[in-house]
Amino acid sequence: MLNGLSRASQQVGLRMNMSKTKIMSNAHGPLQPVIVENTALEIVDEYVYLGHEIQLGRSNFEKEVNRRIQLGWTAFGKLRAIFSSKIPQCLKTKVFEQCVLPVMTYGSETWSLTMGLIRRLRVT
Repeated sequence: MLNGLSRASQQVGLRMNMSKTKIMSNAHGPLQPVIVENTALEIVDEYVYLGHEIQLGRSNFEKEVNRRIQLGWTAFGKLRAIFSSKIPQCLKTKVFEQCVLPVMTYGSETWSLTMGLIRRLRVT
């Protein structure tokens, strides 16, 4: 099926990015190499898709929360010049709401959080 998708994509001028295409399998299916266009696709246990870490089986939201907190601090650090400038606080708040908060909270509606993780997010 993937070879068919690759051929159909090429007919309309698109190409599959083999370095970004990954294979995941659950415990019920045999794990075998998948080859598309003479390239063996990487087999992974987890990967980041649309900003959310995907993994089969029981989700580890603590790992995802830690990753998002780190991403939030990174985004915050990149805006250090704005936050330490003399612009009004209301504008700084808007920058934070539009640049840092989305990095930390995208897709978080579906997380099952413990009180400890909720506390960590609030502190951050």
